[in-house]
Amino acid sequence: MKKIATLVAAAALSTVSMTASAWWGGPFNGLGDGFGNGDASFSMNFSGRSRFSGYGDGYGYNQPYYGYPYQGAYAPVAPLTEDQQQAMEQQQRAFAEQQAKAMQDAVEAQRKFAEEFTMQPQPFVAPDAAQFELPADIQARRDEMQKQMEARRAEMMKRVEAQRASAKAQQDAVRKEMEARHTARDI
Repeated sequence: MKKIATLVAAAALSTVSMTASAWWGGPFNGLGDGFGNGDASFSMNFSGRSRFSGYGDGYGYNQPYYGYPYQGAYAPVAPLTEDQQQAMEQQQRAFAEQQAKAMQDAVEAQRKFAEEFTMQPQPFVAPDAAQFELPADIQARRDEMQKQMEARRAEMMKRVEAQRASAKAQQDAVRKEMEARHTARDI
């Protein structure tokens, strides 16, 4: 027992001395006292700010802008010759015909897809789906609860029908009474 106490005391003393050494600045290397002060910090800050302004005037290439257009920027447009006009009309007609044909093809493709879709309805079946079956005892409890719920529902529906019949009888009695008052008042 004395040996264990000595071992524990030695371990505690070495831990305290290592802690003190670390606290007071060691380890000593024989060239100085081993003490020193230091400070270090690290900061990483980012910020950004921008402000842009620009003008859309001018025509670039380091040319001054005086508020009037560059000479030659607005060249007069020569009228189209009759051949050019006919060629442009033919191009426009051809383009319109291509657009109409493409639209008809798209409508036909959609109609065909819709017909195929409605002709062969197929129920969704999950791929690799195995039929799930409950264990026998759980299935038996489930069936019993379903029977009880159906019995309660049937009983509740009987009560509802009885209440409806009673309400109808009361309504008829009130209607007859009101008709009798109305005929008595008219006489």
